[in-house]
Amino acid sequence: MGLIFARATNATFTIFLSFVLSYIMLISMGILWPEGLDWLVQRAKDFEALILRPDIPVRYKVWMDLLIEEGAILLLFFTLIARIIVALVGSAISAPFKKH
Repeated sequence: MGLIFARATNATFTIFLSFVLSYIMLISMGILWPEGLDWLVQRAKDFEALILRPDIPVRYKVWMDLLIEEGAILLLFFTLIARIIVALVGSAISAPFKKH
């Protein structure tokens, strides 16, 4: 039972940490390199336009319009990068402590 709780806590912590790191990266990029952030926002808008095609039935398009926006796509991109960074750093730190 303790191992299951420890793994669930670890997973929750890494998800929360990557969420916080994604916002830090987003804000940092907006402050330090606004042109790059603008380029990413434009690519997110292009991706949104690609997903929301006019030939999609209205019953699905309504929900896609509500749930998919460029801000969510951009945050998803930064969260993915943060998850990769957390996984690499976590693996590097925990590797010496693993029992063989």
